[in-house]
Amino acid sequence: MKDIKYAAHHLKKGKTQTKTHRKPGVGIVVQEAIIHFREYHQVHRFSRNLRTMLVEFLMYDGAIEASYLQDLLYDIQGLFDLLDVMEQVNDIEIKRDS
Repeated sequence: MKDIKYAAHHLKKGKTQTKTHRKPGVGIVVQEAIIHFREYHQVHRFSRNLRTMLVEFLMYDGAIEASYLQDLLYDIQGLFDLLDVMEQVNDIEIKRDS
């Protein structure tokens, strides 16, 4: 759902025209890349392996003390959220097609 804001622009002689301003969304190229990723990679497996790799990295490499860790974990959480949504949508499409 796009966020639409309305702004009134004044014209000559007191008339008002309303224009809509939309926030930029995900471009076509990004949408196609996500679709391509979903078609050729198992999202569930990738998500599970990435989470496992992160936990093992933190456990064995002592990265818990790294100064960049907080930003890294925040960014990776965003990626995990995206993967979760992709997995849910994929599951819904599989159930619908069955």
